[in-house]
Amino acid sequence: MKQRKRKGIDGKIDKAWSLLVKHRAGWKCEIPNCKHKPTLNSHHIFSRRNANTRWDLSNGISLCVGHHTMGNKSAHGNGIWFTYFLEEYKGSDFIDELSKKAHSTKKWHKFEKEELLAEFNKQLKEYEKEI
Repeated sequence: MKQRKRKGIDGKIDKAWSLLVKHRAGWKCEIPNCKHKPTLNSHHIFSRRNANTRWDLSNGISLCVGHHTMGNKSAHGNGIWFTYFLEEYKGSDFIDELSKKAHSTKKWHKFEKEELLAEFNKQLKEYEKEI
């Protein structure tokens, strides 16, 4: 599947968000005892179409390709399995709070996006210092 290139500030924030999700997970799949290949994706728990949670770092989880898109134990392949996994991994209170955010309305202004991108870039620099 060919990934579309996102341009402009939204694309820059998407990329920074994705990197931060992977950094936070230690560049590993967050499914315990994962035996798949190490290619990682940053998965949105609630769809990226939800503007209020699109760039919320708590809405991201680092998954190998196998657990992201393929098979019976993947976020996109078996949503019921993934929901049960998340409830056990993060807790029902976490899911409830994230759901409330995802189902609220958000309109991003340009200055807010610029501030968010600056904050994400600052966090990425902090991770790079640790390496």
